[in-house]
Amino acid sequence: MSTRTERIQEVLRGFRTASPDIIGASVVSIEGFVIASVLPSEIDEELVSGMAAAMLGVGERISSELMGSVMEQTYVRSEKGYVVLNAIGPDAVLVLLTSKEAKLGLIFIELRRRCAELAKII
Repeated sequence: MSTRTERIQEVLRGFRTASPDIIGASVVSIEGFVIASVLPSEIDEELVSGMAAAMLGVGERISSELMGSVMEQTYVRSEKGYVVLNAIGPDAVLVLLTSKEAKLGLIFIELRRRCAELAKII
């Protein structure tokens, strides 16, 4: 029987096989701690988790103050690609790194499917 972390990593690896435009994925607690990740070795997962927590805090504040709602998803676009944060229940967030060629519609479909899987594990 696999551990919870192993099951989460299996789902995250599925992102990488689903699209060549997905560079890496990580599940982070709302406090900014890495739960599981499949990131390239040159990317510091602690930095990703810390930045994700900061971005999550800002996204939640914006959503709450301006929209009167709970944040579900936020993303940042740069010249090299996208960083997408997607809530997985109240306690965790999925961080997805993509190339600039990524087709966001397809990425979002994959996100919905895999976030549902992750929610059952977390």
